[in-house]
Amino acid sequence: MSVSGDCLGICFADHQLFYAVNDPARRNHLKYIGCIDFNFPVIEALINPESQNYDALKRSIGRLQHSYSNRNVRMLSPAVYECWTIFPRLVYETPDERDDHLSILMDGMPRSETEPIWFELSNPDYKLLLVRNRSITDNYRNLLLGFHQIDLVSEFEIGMEWRCLTGTKGSYLTVNCRHDHITVSSYLLGKLRGATFIRFDTVSDLIYFWNFYGQHLHWLHGIHEQVYVYGNNAMEIIETMGSNLNETGELITMNSLEQMQVIANESTYGFKLESAFPSVLLSLNLSGQMNKSHQL
Repeated sequence: MSVSGDCLGICFADHQLFYAVNDPARRNHLKYIGCIDFNFPVIEALINPESQNYDALKRSIGRLQHSYSNRNVRMLSPAVYECWTIFPRLVYETPDERDDHLSILMDGMPRSETEPIWFELSNPDYKLLLVRNRSITDNYRNLLLGFHQIDLVSEFEIGMEWRCLTGTKGSYLTVNCRHDHITVSSYLLGKLRGATFIRFDTVSDLIYFWNFYGQHLHWLHGIHEQVYVYGNNAMEIIETMGSNLNETGELITMNSLEQMQVIANESTYGFKLESAFPSVLLSLNLSGQMNKSHQL
């Protein structure tokens, strides 16, 4: 995707849609950052295209496009409707092995109904596989029909967008905080090392799940230079998990334009700015498709 022209970045959380519009004439500058409130859970509406809630979402996005005349749109794809797993390179490079593993992973779902995409990792002996259900991604694209170019970006790619913005080459952790799950990605020397999402019923349970997952995903307890925390429930997660996160690196809450390293005409907002952080990065449109190996 070209970086020229205005780009609309979109992400969702609970009953809200967050959006940002870039200013291509000025580096790291945004024309607008905003929020739309709904009376229904937005992410649930995404998978029900026959519902009135889905239609309401589509109309709202259409109004945004009309207001800002965007040709390009980049939308954060909810982690709960994706499957992420790490494959040995040997499996990836052997077509029969690759297809057999994919069939097992997707419980026999026909290949035509899946969208698998492979990502390079810091360890060259492995690759990260992202699989989406094509019927769900069709719903996403139907929401965005009026745009010239559409990019669906996974939660773990936000750290890649951050690298493109800041040029950081160190090790860092990104944590997107929702009311019932978090998504966590680790980067080593600026490259993706691993990613996961952790569901929970109550926030107080999260610390136990964090330690359990850490027994199998050692990078969760690894040392990072920074831990970037954002999302609708960032402050609640920090209150519960702060000591654990501080042990792995410098804790940084992405709740200001200064922390995001961007410029906008407005400096104060009537919503949690940390919730809009993914939409801000997506609107800058710095990475496009450069990090994806290819879609099979």
